[in-house]
Amino acid sequence: MALQAILFDHDGTLVDSEATHLQLWRQVVAPFGVEIRDQDYWELMLGVPVERNAADLIRLYGLEAEAADLVNAKLDANSRFLAGSFFPAMAGADNVLQDLAGRLRLGLVSGSQRNCVEASLQGHGWTSLFEQVVTGDDVRRNKPQPDGYLKALELMQLEACHCLAVEDTEVGVRAAQAAGLPVIAIRSPLAGSHDFSAACAVVDSLTGARDWITTEFKL
Repeated sequence: MALQAILFDHDGTLVDSEATHLQLWRQVVAPFGVEIRDQDYWELMLGVPVERNAADLIRLYGLEAEAADLVNAKLDANSRFLAGSFFPAMAGADNVLQDLAGRLRLGLVSGSQRNCVEASLQGHGWTSLFEQVVTGDDVRRNKPQPDGYLKALELMQLEACHCLAVEDTEVGVRAAQAAGLPVIAIRSPLAGSHDFSAACAVVDSLTGARDWITTEFKL
């Protein structure tokens, strides 16, 4: 195919946010006298939208709470964190984005809230690199549904066959695949149990993803 654009995920792909999200979720559930187990977070909550996270926490820990209340508490915790900080970049992220932006069109498709994504883009100086940014706030159905990717393709007036997605979780890979996009999966040690069989390539870093793209498409 003639590659025209790359659509990147945000959390865990471009920014190292998941450890922070775990700590923020732990703050949310602390009043219930429970602490989220590392294994539960990395296996079940990694890359999953906040609404499903809340429902899973109620089920896993028997919380006497409404999912909507947990969601609102997590969003408040996000806002407090973002008021004075932003998520650190993944290793090599700035170099990879600057390099690829000179060769291809870039888009961002995240399941996170827009304030989280915009804080990263502004904090790292990446805003101008992305032609379109679609977040979980912009679609009715979040990942693993394809709505975010379909919206990005529509806004960029692109066919899925001319694009490539870069994801780091099974949920994200499923979303991109459902939108008809070939996907590169970045497997971190934290996502060891995730099924990436639908990906066209599995690499161990963002730099590895860039190297695969430039080699495969002779950029």
